[in-house]
Amino acid sequence: MKRGEATLRENGTQLVVKWQDKRDVNFLTTVHSSSMAQSGRLDHFTGEPKVKPACVLDYNKKMGAVHRVDMITSFVDCARKSTKWYKKLFFHLLDTAVFNAYTVHRKLSEERMPYKDFRLRLVKELIQEHPLPLRSTGGRPCVNTPLQLTGRHFPSFVPTTEAQGQSTAGSASTPPDAKERGN
Repeated sequence: MKRGEATLRENGTQLVVKWQDKRDVNFLTTVHSSSMAQSGRLDHFTGEPKVKPACVLDYNKKMGAVHRVDMITSFVDCARKSTKWYKKLFFHLLDTAVFNAYTVHRKLSEERMPYKDFRLRLVKELIQEHPLPLRSTGGRPCVNTPLQLTGRHFPSFVPTTEAQGQSTAGSASTPPDAKERGN
C-alpha cells in the first residue's frame, strides 16, 4: 500500500480499516462509516488536500485530550516502581480517577490550581477526613520503672581470685563458675 491509501471491510455494523500513513494504522469500529474525509491539510508532495478515513479524523480529534491526560499524569505516576500488573492497573485507575476529579474541580470552581497542588490538597483532605486510629504496638505495656533497673541487674565488682589477678566489673547474679567457663 502507498501512503494515503486505505483498505476498508464492512460486516454488518463492524468496520475494519487499514490505512497507510507513515506506518500502518488499523481500526476496528462499530460507530463510523466507510467514508473518507478531508483532513484540512495539504499533502506537501502533491499539494492536494489530504484525505483520511472518517474514523482516523474522529480518533485524532478525541484522543488529543487522552494524550494530554497521559502527559500530565505521567509526572506523578504512582505505579512506576511497582512490578505486579494488578498494582499497576490499580494505580493507573486511581490516577485516572484523581485526574477526573481535577477536571470536575476546574469546571465547577473559580479557583485555578496546578494538578500537582490539587493532588497534594486532595491527599491532605483525605487524611484529615479519615485519620488512622491509633493502634497499640503490641508487646507488654510500658511501666514507669524500667525492668532493667529493678532486681539484681546492677553492675558490681567481683572480688579478685588468685587465678585472675585483678578485679573486674560483672553482675552480682553471675555464678562464679560461669566466669571460669568464659560466659
